Amino acid sequence: MRTFNRRSTVLAWVVIAGFAALWTVLGARALPQGRASDFLSFYTGAYLASHGSVASLYDPAAQFAIQRNLLPSTVELVPFLRPPFYALLLAPLTRLPFGAAFIGWILLQTGIFLACLGWAWRRFGTVALLCGSMSLPAALGIAHAQDTVAFLGVVIVSYLLVEKGRDLAAGAVLGLLLVKFHLAPLWLVGLILHRRWKMLAGFFATGSAAAAVSLAMVGVGGARAYAALLQNRNLEWLTPSPELTISFQGLAANLGIATLAGRAGLVAAAVGLLLAAVLNAPMWRVYAASTVASLLAVPHVYGYDAALLLLPLWLAAFHAALRPTKLVTLWLFTSLPFASLLAGKPWAALASLSLFAFALALAAEGVYTARQPQQADGSP
Repeated sequence: MRTFNRRSTVLAWVVIAGFAALWTVLGARALPQGRASDFLSFYTGAYLASHGSVASLYDPAAQFAIQRNLLPSTVELVPFLRPPFYALLLAPLTRLPFGAAFIGWILLQTGIFLACLGWAWRRFGTVALLCGSMSLPAALGIAHAQDTVAFLGVVIVSYLLVEKGRDLAAGAVLGLLLVKFHLAPLWLVGLILHRRWKMLAGFFATGSAAAAVSLAMVGVGGARAYAALLQNRNLEWLTPSPELTISFQGLAANLGIATLAGRAGLVAAAVGLLLAAVLNAPMWRVYAASTVASLLAVPHVYGYDAALLLLPLWLAAFHAALRPTKLVTLWLFTSLPFASLLAGKPWAALASLSLFAFALALAAEGVYTARQPQQADGSP
């Protein structure tokens, strides 16, 4: 992407300010819902962890009793579904009353996102800041009191550590993705394919520590209760509309191919594209492909989870060799694919189709760069 001249820079800042105002206005409308759903869930887990009730951490009745006490208007359980160690990390929230803690949480997530934008600005310039400011997933995540921008911060810090040659620390930081563990498996595949053994060691060190702390908190019985809660089909909150996901699940639901064979084929395609993109790749492409494959190949991935995609998009915009990759990157920066989720079925398929297009473009980058030495030698 080109740099801006003085006039273009002024215009870019006007656009950035416009998007900031837009997300603030739209986000303010979504905040009450985030307070009564996602944040209520997080605060419930934190409350149980900080008040010596970890044995009841995954007891639906215990969770619901706390939520009714915090918000009497609550009519159904919004379950805490994260691992036990995350409840412990969130425990300091309960030093504040629920309302004040919510404000602090939103300010924290906003601060993390601004820090990520600041890094991109310093690294790539105003154009990167402009593109990042358009992120509907990040704005949506903050407004709904989600923590997706924190995971964006995790992958950025991990990438910076890799650049400094600190693979063990980079892997350890990346292990924090286990807070949302269903997004982690494809990262392991990417690191194994790239033979980043020190990063894997760091990742497993974080994972082992998290597992040990979690087991010490809730015991075997609590682990079983956690598994039972995750599989509880009687909880409405656990089974939202699959067509609104941005992974293979959403694509299958929107295109009418939600059969076992159809879904398996889409997952296999995501893994295959990861393989093509990562083998003998530079680290920017490892991070980009592992992120997008993780978003595509697991269920229950929603629009706000695509906030993680900002790092891959920044990296692809400034490092990709092929024009189609840059065009797909620009398309995803606009957030129009994620806005399609508002249109419902079948238009919501545009989000997951766009992610598949990005994964395909990264795979094409891998094929292209692999052929360069042959072309230089005059071979076909």
